[in-house]
Amino acid sequence: MSGESVKEKRESYLERVAALKETRPYSPCRAACPVNTDVQAYVGLIAQGRYSEAFEVIRSVNPIASVCSMICHHPCEQACRRCTVDEPLSVRHLKRFALESSADYRRSKRKLVQKTRNKSIGIIGSGPSGLTAANDLADLGYQVTIYERHPVLGGMLATAIPPYRLPRETLQEDIDDVVAKGVEVKTNCEIGRDITMSDILKGHDAVLIAVGLSQSRSLNIPGVEGPGVLLAIPFLEDVAFNRRPDLGDKVLVIGGGNVAMDVARSARRFGVKDVEMVCLESAEEMPAWKWEVDEALEEGITISHRWGPKAVKREGDKVKGLEVVKVTSVFDPEGRFNPTFDNSQTKLIGADTIIITIGQMANISFLKDSQIKVDERGRVVWDPKTHMSSVNGVFVSGEVVTGPGSAINAAASGHRSAMAIHLYLQGEKIEGALPTYEKEKIAALPADVAEKINREPRIKIHHLPPETRCTAFTAFEFSYDEEAALKEAGRCRGCGGGAVVDTKKCMACLTCQRICPYGAPVVTAWSEIRPEFCQACGLCAPECPGEAISMVSYDVRELRDTMQSVVGGVDPMRQEPVIVAFLCTHHVGVQGFELQENVRKVPVHCTSRIDVIDLLKAMECGADGVAVVRCSDNSCKYKGIKNRVTARVSQAKQLIGMLGIEAGRIEILTADAHDRNSYAAVCAEFAGRIKEAGLRTAKS
Repeated sequence: MSGESVKEKRESYLERVAALKETRPYSPCRAACPVNTDVQAYVGLIAQGRYSEAFEVIRSVNPIASVCSMICHHPCEQACRRCTVDEPLSVRHLKRFALESSADYRRSKRKLVQKTRNKSIGIIGSGPSGLTAANDLADLGYQVTIYERHPVLGGMLATAIPPYRLPRETLQEDIDDVVAKGVEVKTNCEIGRDITMSDILKGHDAVLIAVGLSQSRSLNIPGVEGPGVLLAIPFLEDVAFNRRPDLGDKVLVIGGGNVAMDVARSARRFGVKDVEMVCLESAEEMPAWKWEVDEALEEGITISHRWGPKAVKREGDKVKGLEVVKVTSVFDPEGRFNPTFDNSQTKLIGADTIIITIGQMANISFLKDSQIKVDERGRVVWDPKTHMSSVNGVFVSGEVVTGPGSAINAAASGHRSAMAIHLYLQGEKIEGALPTYEKEKIAALPADVAEKINREPRIKIHHLPPETRCTAFTAFEFSYDEEAALKEAGRCRGCGGGAVVDTKKCMACLTCQRICPYGAPVVTAWSEIRPEFCQACGLCAPECPGEAISMVSYDVRELRDTMQSVVGGVDPMRQEPVIVAFLCTHHVGVQGFELQENVRKVPVHCTSRIDVIDLLKAMECGADGVAVVRCSDNSCKYKGIKNRVTARVSQAKQLIGMLGIEAGRIEILTADAHDRNSYAAVCAEFAGRIKEAGLRTAKS
């Protein structure tokens, strides 16, 4: 089969799989993602060393993928079914690895998208929602112009998230992807100052307001006005634009959310050694992510829980500290935020500077003379079903209407608003036609299946030590190297990527039910493979006599279809044998070890997926020997596969023997999973035995 026909066949397979996946329950990780990123698919591609393909899966639904690889709160990990076994898969770090590993490929893909529609759209704000909408609308062929009041694109990603969490070069990768499509950019352009809202409405066929929550809320307490009391967003903008405020020797941060953590940790990086946080909540109630809290504590930041601000104390204009009152409860019996206090318990927390981080609100002053309605809470009035404001053709998305949330939630809102604008400009109905991200997901891992899964520790990410990372605003979190990433990707159970049955071909022969180690198939008139039980090992597909079983996560025929390109032309004058080695990548990774030049590497997620036909195809393409290199029994990712793999190798040996070829040219080898060099060693030993047996007549 020619290279082009193989490529076409794979693309056809991917299209079929994409359609099939939409008819089935989502993997829990995918269902948990606000934009339904197909986590199982891209992690599986990483495990195979197919990083550019993994990038395509990630970027297809997430225009702020690099941002998310650094700052996402990763709900996918919290939903991971490995949580019931040991630890969740490290999805965010695997995303980062895939993006960094495919950087050159990614940049080569950037190109101008032709403007095929004679319509113009203005987007106010370039945060995650605005960027996402711009990306989608550019792809649809519209002329898009972004208006951003800051000198750089990114909205609060660029101006409120400290660079130690989100390096600016990482953010720029996402921005460059979008702008390369031909999106016009107008930075340093504030609505109401540099251009009027009326001018924007006249200049475009539709307008999207995506300004986010860019103003900090303050406190109505005595002493709050004056020097020494700062608000979170202006402070973080100082960080973003390399402006150093005078903070004194002691900084006190009011608040217990993620913004408060960013502020406190940034103050440490400005050289302030004494940084304290004071918040209403207990340690268990704090809204900040636990890992953020842990990292802050490592950096020497102290937290005073269950105290509320009462008054800023001053000596003249200078801040002396904050008087606080004891909190008795934060939430009422219905779980609503309704703090109560014991006014008999107060104390003074000393500080030179106090920074207030109690929430944000939108700056929509530019709407005051327009017909776009704003409610009593200061939010733009909108219809969530259409993303339309009170003015026809003016849409809204992101935190300006949804309230505080994550960057990826804002991106989901951007997708919906872009589709709403597209439908509006095409004269089509919007309501009921926007994408939804609430999907049915695969059920929890059955207890008896969980017991059969090997416990494997999550591959940890290393950080710079606190005493080092607090000296600068540079990123402190290391990314995976290839060996670590491949091992971590191998922990994925492939939820949602398992076996499916073509009921038209199924003969209800019970083969799949008999061989499945996890009890996934149930056979009545035909076989049904239950996704909550299936572990995507692939053991069943080669055994099905009716070829009724296929796999969602890979094409069962891919190995044989691509074998000629793997083997390549066989030199008739060769001195060393050509060996095809099917290698389990679970422990050693795809490129985590060196093989002899004459060994053609075929990485597989498990040797359970290798069919007899795959082995014979390698011989047909000219290999002198074929090795199936599996893990040792106690380290194999899947249970109960040894006998089946051994039987397939034995059958292949028998068949080539019937053709007059020495049976020893196909062997199953076992490597030590704890010694990656052993995989290369067993291949070298096998190649030596084949060389002694003699080289086959070459096939070019």
